[in-house]
Amino acid sequence: MEPGQQLRFHSANHRFLAAAGLRPQQVIGKRIEQIIPEPACTHALKQCRESIRSRQTVRWDETYAHSSGIKYGKISVTPIMDARGSVTHLSGGIIDITKRRNSELALHESEELYRRIVQTAEEGIWTIDARSLTDYVNPKMAKMMGYKPEEMIGRPISDFLDDEGKSLLVTHIKNRKKGISDQFEFKYMRKDGKPLWAFVSTNPITNNQGVYVGAMALLTDTSARRAAEAAMQESNAQFRAIFEQAAVGVALIDSNTGRFLNVNQRACDIARLTRRQMLATTFMHIAHPDDLQANLEHMKRLKSGKLQTYTIEKRHLHADGSITWINLTVSPMWKKGEPPSRHIAIMQDITERKRVEQSLARTTELLERTGEMAKIGGWELEVASKKLFWSLETCRLFEIESKTTPSLKQAISFYAHKEQQIIRASVKAAIEHGTAYDLELPVLTAKGRRFWARTQGFAIRKNGQTVKLIGTFQDITEHKQAEQALIESEVRFRAIFEQAVVGVGLVDFTTGRFVDVNRRFCTIVGRSRKDMLKIAFDEITHPDDHAKNHHLHKQLKAAKSSEFQVEQRYVRPDGSVVWVNLNASLLSTKSGRPNQLLAMVEDITSRKLAEANYRRELGFNEILASHTSAIIILLDRHGNLIHANEATLQMLGYKRKDLVGKQPPWKSDFMDPAEKTRSQKRFKEMLAGKNISSREVTLIGKDRKRHVVALSSIITHTPEGAVDRIIVTGTDLTERNRLQKEILKISEQEQARIGHNLHDGVGQTMTGVSSLIEALESELTGDQRQSAARIHHLIQEAIQEVRRMSHSLSPASVKNRGLGGALHLLAETIRTNHRTACTCEVNPDIKIEDSEKETHIYRIAQEAANNALRHGHPSTIKLSLQLLGENEAVLKIEDNGSGLGKRTPEHAGIGLRVMDYRANLIDGSLTIKSRPRGGVSVVCRFPYGES
Repeated sequence: MEPGQQLRFHSANHRFLAAAGLRPQQVIGKRIEQIIPEPACTHALKQCRESIRSRQTVRWDETYAHSSGIKYGKISVTPIMDARGSVTHLSGGIIDITKRRNSELALHESEELYRRIVQTAEEGIWTIDARSLTDYVNPKMAKMMGYKPEEMIGRPISDFLDDEGKSLLVTHIKNRKKGISDQFEFKYMRKDGKPLWAFVSTNPITNNQGVYVGAMALLTDTSARRAAEAAMQESNAQFRAIFEQAAVGVALIDSNTGRFLNVNQRACDIARLTRRQMLATTFMHIAHPDDLQANLEHMKRLKSGKLQTYTIEKRHLHADGSITWINLTVSPMWKKGEPPSRHIAIMQDITERKRVEQSLARTTELLERTGEMAKIGGWELEVASKKLFWSLETCRLFEIESKTTPSLKQAISFYAHKEQQIIRASVKAAIEHGTAYDLELPVLTAKGRRFWARTQGFAIRKNGQTVKLIGTFQDITEHKQAEQALIESEVRFRAIFEQAVVGVGLVDFTTGRFVDVNRRFCTIVGRSRKDMLKIAFDEITHPDDHAKNHHLHKQLKAAKSSEFQVEQRYVRPDGSVVWVNLNASLLSTKSGRPNQLLAMVEDITSRKLAEANYRRELGFNEILASHTSAIIILLDRHGNLIHANEATLQMLGYKRKDLVGKQPPWKSDFMDPAEKTRSQKRFKEMLAGKNISSREVTLIGKDRKRHVVALSSIITHTPEGAVDRIIVTGTDLTERNRLQKEILKISEQEQARIGHNLHDGVGQTMTGVSSLIEALESELTGDQRQSAARIHHLIQEAIQEVRRMSHSLSPASVKNRGLGGALHLLAETIRTNHRTACTCEVNPDIKIEDSEKETHIYRIAQEAANNALRHGHPSTIKLSLQLLGENEAVLKIEDNGSGLGKRTPEHAGIGLRVMDYRANLIDGSLTIKSRPRGGVSVVCRFPYGES
């Protein structure tokens, strides 16, 4: 130190010069300000002066720029004093801690990534300690259980189980303590008391000494899948009940022979045959001869693909010569491209409807002719659209073309100017208040002919609003003062009344008793006209509809409406119930006071039954078509895929037409070759009656993305006991496996970090200690020198052991030497460290560009060799990496040890399972088996190059 505390470099070792990138002449004799740049220089001078002042060693951390990047150093400065206690020199040292600081930053980033993955996982994650107390749940797990995370921490897992689960828990905990991982379905109890069924994948957690300290589980909620399975079973039972109890006839028919294959009871009733008789005959034998050819023509077009389905009306001819009219709907049951095999026929008895239609046709023609004769035309006005419809006779009355119905404004313009105000007011009152009108006004036709017209208007109301006006026009010019016209009109009304296709009745508005009824009304309620005129309206109404009827009548009496329409039930004398559509409107006297109620009823029993059946069928279809995340596939007894739900299509990326009706899954593109073989084998075992447990398979989407799926299968049978369908359900485990892969990756990174720290931290420190001991050894003599030499030898062995451990934890050789070099190094390590003969044969043409894939292959070889050394005690081990054709490579690890013994691949330990999992990650397969002459053969096949 110069006067004025000027600091110059007196000496520097080669490590300092190398770190600074300077030569000795550039440093020795230079002031500190000339060597260290700002701002580090100011800070260094401050620390040096503090060391001079305090006469103590001063230490600090410094960050500085270097040509190779940012460096981190730990600096110390110690004062050197003369005999008088004055500071003459400063001795300083710098330790490069860049690697350690970078490792700490990388560890922090790795831990943060792992925390984000766990916190945002779509599966529940639950860990317990050695006392089975909950020490962590992720947000998804807490949500699944209905708790907040803090409400579950610290509580024993048994708090979340019922009695049955607690008894099973004991066995599961024992297995975890034995180091056994497992997968199973388990029931937990949510906070609200409801059960939570989940698919559990659990692993034990051990410390560095291998002592059990807890367990971790990944849970996938399967409650929805179980509910769907229960709903499916219920739906199947409902379908069978619907088929047997359907109100229409349903028959399954051979499309080539016409023979009945299956029929429900209603079909037998329609055909008037027993089920046995139906199954012994054909559809052609019971068809009416006049309808047979048309039916055969339709079937020909259906089988050729020109028709997708068809509906016709035809006749059944019975043995006694009578005829039943049916509405027949035929749909094919073969898929497009398949030869015609079977079709389904829906038969509805329409004999009564045909009779009514024939009667209605005659009545309609009669009404048309009657209107023409009486010069009465009809009209209808849609209130919302203001669209006006005139009947043919109305057009004749007003002398306009029948195809040019006028607008409402044009229709009103046919009245004289003074009468236009009257008709506008009447129409407005009818729309706004539902008020009917009956007016006699002079009009002028389109061709200028004047006549007196009687115009009537009635409002059709729904929910208190007028939706439609209907009415009539009548030319009453010749009959205005003629009584005879009134009599003729009454006769025509009586004819219409009696021949109407709907029931018509007149009811005394005060007493509710029938004044008059037509024949159709009597037929509907099953009573004679004489009996009807003795009773009141309430006596035929179903008791459950009385309150509704009274409410509607009260509204009529209160003048809130002049008519109503309602669907209700009548009770016949034999106790049977008939549904009717009742339209009732008030009839007023000339004084304007209502004294009668006009009731028009239509028998809608058949329609109500059809509606009920439709609602049941709709509910059934909604259950079947409900969206679910579970995969549902339906196969026939030959393995052909006949149905795939939306979740399956979305996962695989196919359209329904690409899968449904095609070949069995083991001949499709969404399975790899190994899985195709296993799938076909499982299918044959299931058909043979063997119970197939749930299994995980890999399915390949249209985009070639692989999905790991847990599949379960169940067989359904026909009533005769034969195999009918195979239902395959599954849960997509791809996300769960992705998390497992991520955890494995994090574990690999952690091992690499620990290996690097052992090599660069502990190894470097021990190397430094070895150098110091070697220097010390050269300075000692006698026994002390021999002790130092012994210590130096032990330190060297420790350094080698640390290096072997670091290479095992972090396969740096894979990165530095490539896969072939790493496998050769592994063989050399086995020969050196385990004194076991080990050969390695690697095809030099194999070049794998994916470093992660190289690591997985190396780890499989490493784990297989370690397993052989630990359990088999072999004298020789052979490593081999060769090509199989152009697109596949094979890794083999063979030994001549004691073999598998009682261990089997199905009951493999964690090491074998990790090897299998790594093989799956590189799209490969792993085979482990005993060799004929002793030892174990581990073979991993994986794709290589472009496929």
